[in-house]
Amino acid sequence: MKYTLRNMILPVICFFALILMGGSTTVFSASSVTKENASFLGAEVSPYKKYTMYLGTKDKNTGRQEISTEKMKSRMHEICIKYVDGYTVSVMDGYYRDEKGNPVHEVSLVYFFLDTPIDALEHIMEEAILEFNQSSILLEESEARSILYKGAHNAK
Repeated sequence: MKYTLRNMILPVICFFALILMGGSTTVFSASSVTKENASFLGAEVSPYKKYTMYLGTKDKNTGRQEISTEKMKSRMHEICIKYVDGYTVSVMDGYYRDEKGNPVHEVSLVYFFLDTPIDALEHIMEEAILEFNQSSILLEESEARSILYKGAHNAK
C-alpha cells in the first residue's frame, strides 16, 4: 500500500479530535471490548476512573501569563511526580467568559490521569493553585475501561 502524507496525517487528526471530545469514543470502543472479546487484541481490559485536569496559565490577580508555559510544565512535572506514577500532559487553547462577560483566551495545561487516587490529585491541585496563583482548577472525572495492548507476539 502506498502511504501518502494525507493517509498518515488523517488518523493522527482523528485521534486528537477524539481526545478533545473527552475520549468518549476510541479506536476500539471501550464499551464494546470485554474480557471475552479482548483476547484477539492481545489486550487486558479493566475498568478505571479517568481524570482530566485543566490548569490555566494566567495569574488570577494580573490576568496575564506571568510564567512561561514551558516553566509551568516543568514545575508541574516536579509536583505531579511526587504524587502519581504517571500522567500525560498537553498544551491547549482554552476560552471562557470572565465575570464581565468578555471572552478570554488562555493557554491551558491539560493533564490526563488514569486510575489515580483522588487524594493524590487534591495534593497536586493544592500545590498548583498556590504555585501559579490560580483561582481554580477544573478536574473532570469519568468512568472508562482501559485496553492494555501488548501486541500479538505477547499473546502466546
